[in-house]
Amino acid sequence: MLLGKALAILSTLKGAAAATVVVAAAVGTGVVATNEDVQTAVTTTIQNVTHSADSNQPAVVTARNKADKDLRAAFQLDQQKLAKLHDAHVTDRAMLNDTVGKADAALRAELTKALDKVATFTLGREGRESPRPTGSPDIKVAFTAQSDLDTWVTDEIAAMDKIEKDAQDAVALLPTAAPGKPDDAGKPADVGKPATAPTPPAHPTP
Repeated sequence: MLLGKALAILSTLKGAAAATVVVAAAVGTGVVATNEDVQTAVTTTIQNVTHSADSNQPAVVTARNKADKDLRAAFQLDQQKLAKLHDAHVTDRAMLNDTVGKADAALRAELTKALDKVATFTLGREGRESPRPTGSPDIKVAFTAQSDLDTWVTDEIAAMDKIEKDAQDAVALLPTAAPGKPDDAGKPADVGKPATAPTPPAHPTP
């Protein structure tokens, strides 16, 4: 009877508060420590509370959504930086386009790899529309890989940033040209101009 009331109260509390109540009950009565059925009931209630009361969704879903959001935000920022490289004033436009194109492809591949790995840490899609990856944890099992997931996301964001930075460095090495000032005579801006100035006539000696 008392246990039922306690669990009913527990289900209305936030995760941290619920844990405090359980610890107090365990220390004050010793019932939780000695009764396996009570332990199971309390553990289940705590999981339900921490999964639903604090965030209205399981911890694994929250972790996946945040990782997905952080990775995509980093990708978009790096992709915008790559797009701006097309504005560089270089003489070899073909090399510029090739450099930026390869970097963009590498950036997309890195994002896909990152999202797929996130799916192995959590439950759900592989970042794309595809079946659940092998090795994904059961949603009923407590999510304990948050630290590993955070490390992976940080490393992948750094990897995408490096791809963008390497592209910037490569473009910076390309020969540049000042806008509106062609390097060689005879280009459209020089049409009508003689290649060399005429030699003035010699003045007669008095």
